[in-house]
Amino acid sequence: MRWIDQEKIELPEGWLAKAAAARKEMDDNGLKPDDFSDVWRCLKDRFALLSDKRCWICEAPSARSDNAIDHFRPKNRVAEAAKEPSGYRWLAFDYRNFRYICTFCNSRRCDVLGGTAGGKADHFPLRDEAVRAYLETDDLDDEEPMLLDPCDEADWKLLGCSVESGHPVAATDDAHDVERVNISIDLYHLHQDALKKLRLTHIRDLDQKISYAKDRYDEMDGTPKRKKKFKVAVMAIQRAISPGADFSGEMYNHVKKRRDNDYPWLQSLVG
Repeated sequence: MRWIDQEKIELPEGWLAKAAAARKEMDDNGLKPDDFSDVWRCLKDRFALLSDKRCWICEAPSARSDNAIDHFRPKNRVAEAAKEPSGYRWLAFDYRNFRYICTFCNSRRCDVLGGTAGGKADHFPLRDEAVRAYLETDDLDDEEPMLLDPCDEADWKLLGCSVESGHPVAATDDAHDVERVNISIDLYHLHQDALKKLRLTHIRDLDQKISYAKDRYDEMDGTPKRKKKFKVAVMAIQRAISPGADFSGEMYNHVKKRRDNDYPWLQSLVG
């Protein structure tokens, strides 16, 4: 997962008016949000540009599935809601509620081989269910979502990866944040077996790149040749943790974990 800046989303000319008209027709005629699904589906390619076509949640290679637009706050119903009707109908056409997400993170699937199941579907758990918004007049700021959100600039830094198994793990010791990470792993199905294997390949390759760069750093003797070898080694790490790379968020957080006072350039890579 990596932070997605929603202010960079470019909307087609006339889209806001189209969305407003769709919402009015939905409300006036008692229709369902899905009757106007073309309103958000037409944004798919534009949202994909913000992540080089990778899922905003898992950052897996785009070939893994046919990504789509998901509503972060479900538009129809909410599985965890304490009363009915639930669902954030008034946000059905709000582009700030849209997320570019792959089928495996979004739709309920069972992984027979790995013995796991997941998929966000209509889930949206809160820290305190008593403050859930059921009407547009309710204050969304009272809600504390338990799902990690790629559009929250702090959330992506909470998700890491095990170099032993490729399993997603918390990159924090805060008990509340660890709970959010674990809930997100389950509901986004980030522990799917095939995804773990992909992630494991990348993190082990990154780990080798870090070790290689450390060796080149130790070998530097002031000559241009040694400096160039070290620079090339560091650039390979930078590519692996840059937005748009596969699993760049987890790779970034792994570099943070490998920081070493003897190798100050590692710190400079992650700020």
